[in-house]
Amino acid sequence: MSLSLVRDVLRTSSSSFAGPSKRVILPRHRQLPIITIPRCPIHPYSSASTSTSTSSSSSTITSASQVIQKPQPHQHPAFESLATGLSASQPCFGARGDEVELLTSPEMFYGRLIEMIKRAKKRILISSLYIGTEEGELVETIRNALASNPQIRVAFILDYHRSTRLSSSSSSSSSSSSSTSTSSSLPPSTAHLLLPLVEAFPDRCEVWLYRSPKLRGIMEKIVPARYDEGWGTWHGKWYGVDDEVLISGANLASSYFTNRQDRYIHFRSNPSLLSYLTSLTRLFTQYSYLLHHSPPAHISPMYSVPLPNPTMSPTSSASSSSPSSSNPNTNYNSKATLIWPSASIHPRKFHTHALATLTAFQNSWRASNASRSRRVDVDTWFWPVIQAGVLGIKEEEKALGKVWKAVNESYQGDEEGGRVEVDLTSGYFGLYNEYKKQIIDSPAPVKVIAASPKSNGFYGSKGFSRLIPEGYTLLESRFHREAVKRGREWDSEKNVGVRLKEWEKQGWTYHSKGIWLSPSSPRSNPFLTFIGSSNLSTRSLTLDTELSMLMMTSSPSLRKALGQEVITLDKNTKDVGEETWTSEERKVSLLARVLVALGVEGML
Repeated sequence: MSLSLVRDVLRTSSSSFAGPSKRVILPRHRQLPIITIPRCPIHPYSSASTSTSTSSSSSTITSASQVIQKPQPHQHPAFESLATGLSASQPCFGARGDEVELLTSPEMFYGRLIEMIKRAKKRILISSLYIGTEEGELVETIRNALASNPQIRVAFILDYHRSTRLSSSSSSSSSSSSSTSTSSSLPPSTAHLLLPLVEAFPDRCEVWLYRSPKLRGIMEKIVPARYDEGWGTWHGKWYGVDDEVLISGANLASSYFTNRQDRYIHFRSNPSLLSYLTSLTRLFTQYSYLLHHSPPAHISPMYSVPLPNPTMSPTSSASSSSPSSSNPNTNYNSKATLIWPSASIHPRKFHTHALATLTAFQNSWRASNASRSRRVDVDTWFWPVIQAGVLGIKEEEKALGKVWKAVNESYQGDEEGGRVEVDLTSGYFGLYNEYKKQIIDSPAPVKVIAASPKSNGFYGSKGFSRLIPEGYTLLESRFHREAVKRGREWDSEKNVGVRLKEWEKQGWTYHSKGIWLSPSSPRSNPFLTFIGSSNLSTRSLTLDTELSMLMMTSSPSLRKALGQEVITLDKNTKDVGEETWTSEERKVSLLARVLVALGVEGML
C-alpha cells in the first residue's frame, strides 16, 4: 500500500498542487518489482570536468556501476566511500557550484525570498515552523502573485501548535481595551494571517498544519497550550518557487529577517530538488490538518477542529465563537476549521503508516539517483536527510554517523595529506548524546560554536523558559569538562582537541546550525557541509520533524563561500572554558539544574 501511495504522491506533485478538494487516495496494495539501488556516479571530490566528461558520447550518461573517479591527492578515499554510501541510502541531487549561493544575512534571506515569490509563474511552496503574524508584506506578496497569475498554486506546511497559538496581545485584547492599536491590528495567530488567502483562493492555496502524534491521551488534556511544542513540532524549513529552492534553519518572522543569525542556501535552478520537496510536502499532508474557511457540512466533528479565536478558548466549539468585538479592524471567521484529511488514518496514531510511506518515498527517489546524474558539468552533490524520531525515521543520525566514520578513517595511517578538520555549530547546544560522543572520540580537531546566553532566543523571557539559557550553560559546561577529562582539551599550538566558543553580537540572537569539513594539511576551504533545520540536539533527533542535507563539492567558488561562512560566524565568538562556568554571571540556578535532571534536556 505504501509504495502505491508514493506513486500517487509523485503523480500529484508533477502537476504542482491541486486544490483542497483534490486528495491523494490510498490505493489497494499491489506487488512491485525489486529495484536495484544505484549511486551517484561522479564523486564530488573528483577532478571530473566537462573536458573529461565530453571526451566521448558514452560518458555523458554515466552507468550507475561505473567506478567512481579517484579523489584529488589532498583528500582521503574515505570520503569517496562516504559519497557512495550516502547515495546508496539517500536520494541524491546534483548541481554546478555556480548554481548554488550561500546567503550571509537575514536581510539577504528575506530579500531573496520576496524576489523569488515576485517572479513566480507556477508554484510557491513554503515549509516552516510558523510565520510571524507581523509578516503582512510577505503574505501580501504571495497574494499579489496569486491574483496576477491564475496558474500559480501555493502550499504551506507549518506546525499545528505554533501556528494556531493565539498571541498574548490578541488574547489580552479580547478582554481589555487597553491594548495598543499596533498589536490589536495584527492577526491573532499564523493561521488567521493566512486564512484570507485560503478564502480568496480556495482552489489554489492550501495551508496544512502538521501536529506531532506524540502528545496524546491524558497528556494532551493536561499540558498547557504554551508547552505543547515540547512534544515535537514540524521543524523543516524549505522555500520553493518554480525551480528555485531556499534551504535554511530560519523561520519566517521579523527577527529572522533582521537580527537573528542563521544559515541559508539558495539553489537557483534545480527542478528535481523542488519536485522532491513538493512530493515530500504532499506526502506529509496525509498527516496534517487542512485550514478551511468554510468546511463542508458532511465533515465529521471527529475529524475537524475549530480554529481558536481570541473570543473562544481552544476547547470551545465553533458554534460558540463569534467575531471579535474588541478589534474593529478584524472580523474573525467563526467558521474556520482545521480538517483531518482521512478517516482511515487516526490523527494521533499514524506512526506506522507514516514510517512505511516515508520509507517507500525515500526509496523511490533513491532508486532514480542515476537518472539525475546525467549532467556532465556537475561538481556538487547533495543528499536530503529526514529526521523524525517520533515516526521512527532516523536518516540524519545514520548519515552523520557515516560522516564521522569517514573523518576518523582519514586519520588512520601515517600520511597527513587526507586529514580533515571539523567545524560545528548549534544555536541550541543540547547536543544529541551520540554526537557528543562522536566529537570527543574523534581524533580530528573540532571547533564548536554555541550561542552565548544573551544570544539565546529565550534570554529574558518569562516563566520557565527564562531558565533555558541556564540549562544550555549547564549542558555546555558538562560537554567541555568531559572533553577535557578525555584528553581533548584544545591545544592551539598543535591544533588538536575540541575548541568551544560562544557567539554573541549586540542586539542579535544566534540560530545557526551545521557542520563543515575542511582539509587540514594544508588547511583549505570546506568541501562538505551539513545544513538545514536540525539543531543537532536531542530534541531535533527524537521529537521534531526535520529536513537537512549533506552537500559535498569540488567547486572552488562554492568551497570559498563555505570557508567565508565559517570565518563570518567566527568573527563574533570568544573562547569559553572552566573560568566561564565558574564565573558569577554564568551561575546555574538550582531550579534549572532540577529541570535538566528531570529530562527537560530532551525538549530543549
